[in-house]
Amino acid sequence: MGAAGGLGEKGPSAYLNKRRLRRAGPAFVRVRHGPARRPPAPAGSPWSGWALPDIKHCEANVAGWIAAPANTWSNLAYVAVGLWIMRRASRRGALAAGGLGPVSIFVGATSFVFHMSYTFAGQVLDYAGMFVLLGWAISRALLRDGRLDEPGAARFWGGFVAASLAGLAVFRAAGWGIQTIVLVETLALAALELRLIAVRRDAPSYGSFWLMQGLLAAAYACWHLDHTDAFCRPDSLLQGHAVWHFLTAGAFAAAWRFHEAVDAKRAAA
Repeated sequence: MGAAGGLGEKGPSAYLNKRRLRRAGPAFVRVRHGPARRPPAPAGSPWSGWALPDIKHCEANVAGWIAAPANTWSNLAYVAVGLWIMRRASRRGALAAGGLGPVSIFVGATSFVFHMSYTFAGQVLDYAGMFVLLGWAISRALLRDGRLDEPGAARFWGGFVAASLAGLAVFRAAGWGIQTIVLVETLALAALELRLIAVRRDAPSYGSFWLMQGLLAAAYACWHLDHTDAFCRPDSLLQGHAVWHFLTAGAFAAAWRFHEAVDAKRAAA
């Protein structure tokens, strides 16, 4: 989560916590998901008493409706990209390339609520946004691969989101890391995309695809560094997780360009 002692903790207890963290291992490999790294809402916060999420990013929470300002407002990048896609898209069906516009706006809205509230309820919404995004991408991949027709892909998308949310409830009840669900689904999407590259070659070019992958790789590096002692600055306006939001929003724009080209090639065939 945040750097040791950087979440409003001062005095001897902060010093002891720093000593414990130094003995725990290298800063670059410690990602803090445990209960000790999930501080309660600050005094006076309207979110006090709500169940906490299972993760805390570096930024220090403040009292008020916006618990983590940098990590909250940076989600407007997703909304901006979504509106840009909707304005420029030539095809607007839910599973057309232009469908990524409303999906991007939904991702931004749900992530905004999570970082604004720092609650488990907000985290569920945040994951719902990720499941909608991953379901859209996997459904499109199955449609492009000829495994599903468009109505079948739409039904698959809805079932995917419902099953993912049910899985989140099971993982939460069992005490398992709910991030595992997104990891498995991301790997499934990667396998489908690699098959499409190797077998279908349904895109006229792959420049935007590889730009998207580069932005996602850089975003993950920022996500990880945000959870290390070496780079975490809880009170800074520049937050690694906020940079993650900006970079992944850029990846959404690159993804739309790629999918728009795929749709144009399919329409011309």
